[in-house]
Amino acid sequence: MVKLDIITTANAAFIKQQPLTAVFVGATSGIGEFTVRELCKTHGSDGPGLRIILVGRNAKAAHAIIHDCQVLCPSSEFHFVQLDDLSLLRSVDQACEKIKTILNATKKPVIDLLIQSQGKVEFGGRIDTKEGLDRSMSLLYYSRARFITNLLSHLLASSLPTGAKVISIYAAGSETWGTLHGNDLPLSQPGNYSFGNCRTHAVAMKTMFFESLAEKHAGKLALIHIYPGLVVHGGFENSDFPLWFKIVWKIVKPFTRFFPNYSTAQVIGQKVLFLATERYPARGKGNVEGVVEGTDGVEGGGAYSVTYTDETNDVSKFYQKLRGQGFKEDVLRHTDQVFGDINANGAFEVKKTA
Repeated sequence: MVKLDIITTANAAFIKQQPLTAVFVGATSGIGEFTVRELCKTHGSDGPGLRIILVGRNAKAAHAIIHDCQVLCPSSEFHFVQLDDLSLLRSVDQACEKIKTILNATKKPVIDLLIQSQGKVEFGGRIDTKEGLDRSMSLLYYSRARFITNLLSHLLASSLPTGAKVISIYAAGSETWGTLHGNDLPLSQPGNYSFGNCRTHAVAMKTMFFESLAEKHAGKLALIHIYPGLVVHGGFENSDFPLWFKIVWKIVKPFTRFFPNYSTAQVIGQKVLFLATERYPARGKGNVEGVVEGTDGVEGGGAYSVTYTDETNDVSKFYQKLRGQGFKEDVLRHTDQVFGDINANGAFEVKKTA
């Protein structure tokens, strides 16, 4: 486990080395919000400059966060892009256009940090969006991939020494929670969808997508996903959760602080920011002590899977056989198909097999 004092010291050094532009998706509550607040607190009034763009549904919450952060770092610049449904790729496209407009009005239209925390796996069965995707799968994989793709040119323009950082918050290292259906990546076939399978697919597909971008944009882009552990926030009180979960949560909640994977809001915010430091560099930029191993087994490989201790997950065995079977190529081809179908027809069309 990386000690908290090491994390906070590294974060302060990183945040104060140069001006930063950070885009937070799904940051009006939960871990995203905690990370925004820790970024602003660490930057303070004497940092070199921050530009923060928040993307989310809740305008009231966003403006409250911005108000508090302006007190912490009054010289910084804040924007809010409202997006009612982060699971719809057409809505993601609209949000990205607004982000680009904000960036292009500045002297340096770059993104140094893209931090995504939108979505969760719903209890129960598959919930289809009007674009033909499962809602949870879209939030946890497709919409996140779409944000990265749409904003890629701004990320690649970053001047961070170890490359721009994409940080995805959700269940890294959980590849074995469910069954991976390689011939049904969107989990659209009857009987294939479940909580565990959705989590496995979202994590495995994201790893392959991240590895591909890290290789293609070596030296320019690092992509990290993290399992944040247990962080208690308002999302656990969702009225849509089934009764059994509400009962279990009411019983368990007072004891969560004793769980080994428990983190406070402050601690998880710092841990997420630590992923932007030189410990997790773009491929080919790992020339400092302490650089970690990527998901492809290469030190400083550019794509990383991290657990709540800020140590990397050992996932190499899970992917070794899959790579030989062309799984990465299948994921990229499928992702392109989903994006192409929605661009052309407004919805993904599942291709029937013989």
